[in-house]
Amino acid sequence: MKNCQEWSLAFDQLYNNVTSNKAPGLSEYEKSVFLTDAQDNVVIGLYNGTYGKAFESTEDVSNYLATLVRQVECERFSDEMKKMCSDSVVYGLPSGSPESPTPEILFRTFEWCMVDSACKKDSQGHPVQEQIVVVPITQDEYWRTVRNPFKRQNDNRVLRLTYSLVDNATGSGDLDVEKYSELISSKTINKYFIRYITRPEPIILEDLGEDPEPGETYEGLTIRGEYKAKTCTLDDAIHQLILNEAVRMAKAAWQS
Repeated sequence: MKNCQEWSLAFDQLYNNVTSNKAPGLSEYEKSVFLTDAQDNVVIGLYNGTYGKAFESTEDVSNYLATLVRQVECERFSDEMKKMCSDSVVYGLPSGSPESPTPEILFRTFEWCMVDSACKKDSQGHPVQEQIVVVPITQDEYWRTVRNPFKRQNDNRVLRLTYSLVDNATGSGDLDVEKYSELISSKTINKYFIRYITRPEPIILEDLGEDPEPGETYEGLTIRGEYKAKTCTLDDAIHQLILNEAVRMAKAAWQS
């Protein structure tokens, strides 16, 4: 299915078949909501193996989500932020907000840092930069690690804790969520990179409203803040899977 009209017609055909034409018709907005939610379910299922093998277990499954794979160098924040470890450093994660156009992180697939080598120096006597893997760790695991002399942090990895700050200062009901990585390393961290799967863009079958006048704010219907028609950007091989899931959700909503 290449365009919005094909998605809409395919949805109607399958929906009418499974409901025997007894269910009420759905608007383009309602179909768009079901398709967008179904797309999320399929992406999560492909990643964790619900629909077969998990992400990167085979080349086929990796290709299904290839258009969602991103890489970003994260921005370091000041040492005044709340931390569990006094020697750690904190980096902000992409939020996907208009102020941060980098797509939001759904699943991290690989993390690494560039650090100062403890023993290698260049011709000018400066530490050579080397790559080192980042290992996620729970807060309980971190506490046990730092208190156990046989499990102390080593030079071959960087430990990572995660936390968020949530703010509703505007009072509009929209939460401002900022996510952070707290990194603990025995070496000096210079850069922090993440390769990840981002949340897919919504499927919107038709424009939900007109563009606002200059200086005005759009006040109409949106799906995740967007209102312009757009089709699915995922691999064609999983379009039918998304459609089937969307119709299943729509049928369940009608029967409830």
